[in-house]
Amino acid sequence: MLRVRRAAALVALVAVIAAGCGSAASSDEDPGVAISVETTVDDAPVTTVAPTTTVAPTTTADPAVPTTTVRPPAEHETFVAHIKPDVAEIVAYAEPGGGAIVPFEFAITNPTYWGNPLVLMVLDRTPDGEWLEVQIPVRPNDTTGWIPAAWADVESHFVRAEVDLTNRSVRVWDGDELVAQTAAVIGKESTPTPLGRFFVNDLVEKWEGSAYGPYILSLSAFSEALDTFAGGIPVIAIHGTNRPELVGGAHSNGCIRIPNDVITFLADQVPMGTPVDIVA
Repeated sequence: MLRVRRAAALVALVAVIAAGCGSAASSDEDPGVAISVETTVDDAPVTTVAPTTTVAPTTTADPAVPTTTVRPPAEHETFVAHIKPDVAEIVAYAEPGGGAIVPFEFAITNPTYWGNPLVLMVLDRTPDGEWLEVQIPVRPNDTTGWIPAAWADVESHFVRAEVDLTNRSVRVWDGDELVAQTAAVIGKESTPTPLGRFFVNDLVEKWEGSAYGPYILSLSAFSEALDTFAGGIPVIAIHGTNRPELVGGAHSNGCIRIPNDVITFLADQVPMGTPVDIVA
């Protein structure tokens, strides 16, 4: 479990994300036609020919229907918003072009707390491409909002992951190719790993021997059983472990632990914004 510290917020509920993931001990217990017309005058047939030139009626575009300038994603393709460096903090709107600002529990800063460029998973785009619907890594899980597309450079990739809580396993694909598969530790009964579609939103480097292994892939998911963890907000992540003998069990506070060689591979291969489906 990662932890994120809370701070007081005004208007946009700005706060600061704090580092740290708790102690090793607590962790170990542990996303248009012309027509001719014929008439008779004085019994003599007269043929009147309709004009050969016709003018098609003028069509006026419906201003309520925007011109489509964006394409839908291909199979297994995910669009990702790389927030531009001059956007220091994200606010989001309930609808494109206005509406209420979606309140956040803490600030979504760029760069992130861990010093990485902010990346958000794109769920939808307006037909004119001017607005992006993104998933926001805040509580409650699956919080979404709209941001101006001008704030981001939009790229795409085909990497996706699945955490299967029934089989206690993690699988990762690049397109149709399965590139990684491993057994995993999942949340124990009292602190289960939450279900849903989330995304990888940060990479934190640790060290060999750490309770989290050499790397943490932070997710846009939060524990639904814990309000806090070690004094911070309980962030869900995929990370390594210093207890490999527990892999395959249900022992964590909600995080997904995998062998250190696999998390090292994923840290190099999995791009930010990768969707992670946690299923049962």
